[in-house]
Amino acid sequence: MIVSQYVVWFVLFGLFGWVFESAYCSITEKRWCNRGFLFGPICPIYGTGAVAAIAVFGSPAVEALAPSPVAVFFICAAGASAIEWATSIVLEHAFGTVWWDYSNLPLNLSGRICVPAAALFGAAGLGVVYIAIPLVGIVSEAVPPIAFETCALVATAMLAADTTLTVCTLTEVLAAIERAEAELNQRVQATLDEVQATFGDAHAAVVEGADRLIETGSGHAERLREGGAERLGAIAGHLNARQQHVLYNARRFTNKGRGIAARRLTDALDALLRRKGDAR
Repeated sequence: MIVSQYVVWFVLFGLFGWVFESAYCSITEKRWCNRGFLFGPICPIYGTGAVAAIAVFGSPAVEALAPSPVAVFFICAAGASAIEWATSIVLEHAFGTVWWDYSNLPLNLSGRICVPAAALFGAAGLGVVYIAIPLVGIVSEAVPPIAFETCALVATAMLAADTTLTVCTLTEVLAAIERAEAELNQRVQATLDEVQATFGDAHAAVVEGADRLIETGSGHAERLREGGAERLGAIAGHLNARQQHVLYNARRFTNKGRGIAARRLTDALDALLRRKGDAR
């Protein structure tokens, strides 16, 4: 099989993976979810797994061994888990973000992989080996090489552009989150300084009147919440569709402060979108 054919199958199986991921997440979260690291309708990790299965089980050497369905299942499950683990580490170290998290599923390893997902990939591997590979062989023989090469060139250019745009947008989103985190920290510190300046010694303030302390402290806290929410709303309002996509699809951030700011920014974006929906 020529390289261009592998590229085409990578894109097609990545598309199937995107359809599955988006449908599953949309059903579980009860809202439309455009899943995947990239903006386009493709999940590269599915394409990688499928192409790896085609390359391995479609090779003459492995076909001669005629592995049993049980062996195929476990090999595909292990292979897909290895790809998931490696991809998770690369994305986490490159961007400080976690794009999927299996922590709430049983038999998971650091939330990166888990037995239920591995079993699902193993079952999918059976479909690839016993259904997709024969179809791939038929189509590869029927379609002229020039058609594969043309499609592969177009797909490669689109994937390169999508990857570049995604990385640039993710950088912008991380910068927005860092601004939100810095501004929240500044507001908290300013409020603490104001409270300290108002009361001076905390013991004396309590002696003078606990009610006044509570009332004034509550006023500071309320202004802090209102000011923080207003500023987060302003930041969220400047996020474009690409940046919103990245913010929603990043499951969590490895930096604790950045993760808190991201959750607050997501909440502000949700509130903003709800207000826009109500206005319509």
